[in-house]
Amino acid sequence: MGNRRSRELQLDAERQASWDRLRSEYWSPDEEGRAFASGTRRIQIIQLPAFTPACFWEVCQLQEQWLLYTAVSVVDHFRDPLKVRGYEKVEFPQQDLRDYFQRITALTLPIAPDLSKCAGVDGTLTRLAIFGDLRSRIRFQWWSTYPPAWEPLVRLTEEMLAAFERAKPVTPEPSGG
Repeated sequence: MGNRRSRELQLDAERQASWDRLRSEYWSPDEEGRAFASGTRRIQIIQLPAFTPACFWEVCQLQEQWLLYTAVSVVDHFRDPLKVRGYEKVEFPQQDLRDYFQRITALTLPIAPDLSKCAGVDGTLTRLAIFGDLRSRIRFQWWSTYPPAWEPLVRLTEEMLAAFERAKPVTPEPSGG
């Protein structure tokens, strides 16, 4: 009986440590590891404007549950790999998150990148990643202008960003409990 309780306490400590690491240390959104029981990544959006704070959003699926997370800060956004700090759950309707994933995965568009030979500064860089099972993923990235054929994807991303910005973070549970 004592061994079972000891294992439970060790698992609780490991679970809490996984959340504490993401909340207190800088980490790369490209990393596979997330906090224990945060779910499987399905959508990730990172927006890096030139003059306003960057943002990070992640939609995850935990069995039948859909969850939204955000970072407290995005740093080193002119370097690769990008680093973020924090991983906080955000209140958001689960059905809407599921619908966003279904709408993205239903899109059909060419994957050709922008070949316009244009350059620029002071714009906004947006990164969108879509995650499946067995480590499958699709990553799109565009600067303020984007390939015209990507417009349905860009509009949906802008819709999600606007909705996520209106949502409220959930107060994290205290450590050490």
